[in-house]
Amino acid sequence: MLTPIAAHLGHTARDFPASRHPAHCHPAIPRLSSLMHDLHIHLGGAVPSSVLWETLRDNGLQTEFDNFTSFHDSLTARPDEVKSLDDFLGRYFKVTEEIQSSPSAASVSAYQVVAKAYRRAQITAIELRFNSYKRVRHGLHTMDAIILAVMQGLERASLHYGVATGIILSLGRDLPLEANWQIIEAAIKWRSRGSLNGANGVVGIDMAGPESRSLEMSKPWLSEIATMMGKARDAGLKITYHVGESEGTGAEGMLRVIDAIHPYRIGHGIELRRAEGRLRASLISRLQDEGICLELCPTVNRVTRVVPDFAWLGPFVRNLADHDVPFCINTDNPYLVHTNLRKEHEIVGNEIGDDAGPLLKLAVQHAEQHRFLRA
Repeated sequence: MLTPIAAHLGHTARDFPASRHPAHCHPAIPRLSSLMHDLHIHLGGAVPSSVLWETLRDNGLQTEFDNFTSFHDSLTARPDEVKSLDDFLGRYFKVTEEIQSSPSAASVSAYQVVAKAYRRAQITAIELRFNSYKRVRHGLHTMDAIILAVMQGLERASLHYGVATGIILSLGRDLPLEANWQIIEAAIKWRSRGSLNGANGVVGIDMAGPESRSLEMSKPWLSEIATMMGKARDAGLKITYHVGESEGTGAEGMLRVIDAIHPYRIGHGIELRRAEGRLRASLISRLQDEGICLELCPTVNRVTRVVPDFAWLGPFVRNLADHDVPFCINTDNPYLVHTNLRKEHEIVGNEIGDDAGPLLKLAVQHAEQHRFLRA
């Protein structure tokens, strides 16, 4: 039987870091909303290294690390060490996904994502995304067992912390099409069973993975993905899609995805800031007409070097609001990049400046309106 150990339930200084209310917070930023929805957060990057270390040791997994300190340092993503988005995904996620590749590990990990997010930022809703295919440990486990375990972990967390939760299953650009079809079938099988103490089942589908392969430029590949997504949509699942996070897909990739997939939300989409002329006009028009919400994740974009700093945020968010393009603020990989949802809101607010209040409120409203959760 899985039971949370005392260290996981205790409130420590690490659970409430000083950065939660940084001294440099702009004076115009109002008290942050009591509705805090994190709609873009990955299981592989949202679990404390201490929990991963305990899981690794408890399961007897072989590791190159002799102690927790060296393990923790290896899972701390620093902008001066990460070379690119591909480097970030390859360096950290392969490790965390392997550790989480058992039903017990998946359940504990899911629980801790919610528990820590609530204690750090008082979040009220989380849509947790992960790739179930990558957690079967080379066929040792079934996807059904992994998905059920995550659902059980989220149900416990929803009961304990009053947080609404749901699962988004991620497809992979780095996976064969057949593997992605298996994820689609699993998502349909485990789609929302209603709400149990605020915990939903699988509520959506995502596409994630290295953008450098520019697969969205391949009509046959994108057509097959569109067929998959269409089947998921017909079964009642919502669609989000990582695109426009980097130059690998760019603004052109965003437009192709909108034309083929018609997602409800787009993960990142910040390449819009560099679009010009007809491409920019077409992209903004489509985002407006279809009401597609951009999931902004500021800190991880800086860590992965797709942006050099946060200076772009203020003008970008203002532009989205001016053109009635929905946007929300999220953490993406909070423990890998050392952030939380309130800190992400404060980062955006600091870059906006004096009129941050209304725009931050708008982001919260968009998150509430565009969430996939039913309760």
